Amino acid sequence: MIFGLSTLRLLGILLGGLGLLLLLWRRRQAELLGRLEVAGWIASILVLAVGIVPGLADALPGLTGFTGPLARITSVLAFAVLGMGAWILFLQLQLGETRLRFLTLLKRMAVDSGVEAWQGPRPGIVLIMPALNEAENLAEVLPGAPKDYEGQSILVVLVDDGSEDETAAVARRHGALVLKTPINVGGGHALQVGFLAAKRLGASIVVTMDADGQHRFADLPQLLDPILRDKADMVIGSRHLGVSVGHEAVRALGLRLFNLLISFLTGRTITDCSSGYRAFRLAPLLKLPLVQDRHHTAETILLAARAGLRLIEAPITILPRYSGESKKGTNWRYGLRFARTVLVSWWRGTGM
Repeated sequence: MIFGLSTLRLLGILLGGLGLLLLLWRRRQAELLGRLEVAGWIASILVLAVGIVPGLADALPGLTGFTGPLARITSVLAFAVLGMGAWILFLQLQLGETRLRFLTLLKRMAVDSGVEAWQGPRPGIVLIMPALNEAENLAEVLPGAPKDYEGQSILVVLVDDGSEDETAAVARRHGALVLKTPINVGGGHALQVGFLAAKRLGASIVVTMDADGQHRFADLPQLLDPILRDKADMVIGSRHLGVSVGHEAVRALGLRLFNLLISFLTGRTITDCSSGYRAFRLAPLLKLPLVQDRHHTAETILLAARAGLRLIEAPITILPRYSGESKKGTNWRYGLRFARTVLVSWWRGTGM
């Protein structure tokens, strides 16, 4: 037992001393100590001090409640675990901030390169289509895109979310403005790119729709009219108020449960919380702190309701994809991710 304790002491002295040496070397490379370096100094000094003078840890069992011959070392290990947990949490926060800055840069690059190269007219309505490897479907979808509605010109903005096929080329051939991100991030991120582009283009209304043929241009009036007549800020196209062709029974049941949950959380009656066919007044939409890269529909509803936007639903028809498979994944994975989005977005919304 004595040899075991001595080994731990030697290990503590070795680790603490090594940590201090590394930090001294780091100190010579930087003019200003960061938060990580300060935390590292404190941790290394504590480990070294306890290794040299174990009696410094005698007060710890009184804090942890551990008793017996190993109470001191057990208490030291308990506090070490707590410290490591706090350290991991801090690193996760740092990683989150870095990721956010990276995604912001991606959005700005996509918008700047696409909008600056656009030589066409400035639209009143922007129709945003996020797409990932949808070249075959776009060849069927885009020829039917309208050019105007009720005196407002319409521009299709195709956000290519890291496609490896001819998605961008097909969209350009059909007159769409293409914004391209070099890697696949997700539909929510792609829509945020589209929203920023719509602002740069001077549009006042945006419509989001899928690029796979599930949404019909024929349903645009149901989404646009309430906004053009100043009766809504956000209109959700609902398959449950309209028609859904070939919808899976398992997913339909899961969505009904999520509809009930979101209706309860928002105090609004929501019948299609996962619909990607929606219309927005752009100005209030841009004030929502949207961050979800995937399963973004629930986040938009929760934040819009919290912000007091006038939110209604309109009947639409949902068709099967022209070709290919859905990018949403299996039912259970989709359900778990959607549930996480609902809870995280609701939690964020309560602090607004």
